[in-house]
Amino acid sequence: MSWIVPWNGKEYDVDPTDFDGLELSMIKRVAGYTYKELISAIADLDSDAIRAIFWTVDRRTNPDLTFGDYAGPSMKVVVPTISAFNDSMADLGKAMTSGTNGSPSSQNTSDGPEPNISL
Repeated sequence: MSWIVPWNGKEYDVDPTDFDGLELSMIKRVAGYTYKELISAIADLDSDAIRAIFWTVDRRTNPDLTFGDYAGPSMKVVVPTISAFNDSMADLGKAMTSGTNGSPSSQNTSDGPEPNISL
């Protein structure tokens, strides 16, 4: 589900599905986004969301990097590649939807009686 963005002399492999809990907590603390809000804000080209995801990737190699001082890429870098991000997130949504069909937690919509299951 990667989003490859050439910027700052390297190719950024930005994959919000790869962010761990600590990274997502830091994003929530510094930028105020939950994961769901972050994904939506990125698709809407929100500048703080864009900064937050690139800041998170850059912090992996530079942990002292502060969000307040981090400009992130310009929109002329991000805009031409945003369709790849949107495509990746659409694929993720499809995978999540297909993964829930028939799962034990899905509701039984049949009109018949509940099956008798002995353990």
